[in-house]
Amino acid sequence: MPGAVSRLKQELTGEIVVYASRQLARTLMEHDLADELRLMVHPVVLGAGETVFGGTSEEKSVRLLGNRTVGDGLAYLTYEFVRDA
Repeated sequence: MPGAVSRLKQELTGEIVVYASRQLARTLMEHDLADELRLMVHPVVLGAGETVFGGTSEEKSVRLLGNRTVGDGLAYLTYEFVRDA
């Protein structure tokens, strides 16, 4: 699958967007195929759950590009991956 995504990135113009697929997002991050993260954070604290970023083999540096509030306290955060950090 990483090879197919790499080819798509070379062949297509524009964005490739992944919605609500934690497993695919992790795989793309693991293979340095993700350029940007767009996260919507809902203001609810749970006592348990699976992390979004768990399972990567190494640390990935990101830089905040933008943030805004949507509706009643929903945070929309945009990060870019920092290569060669």
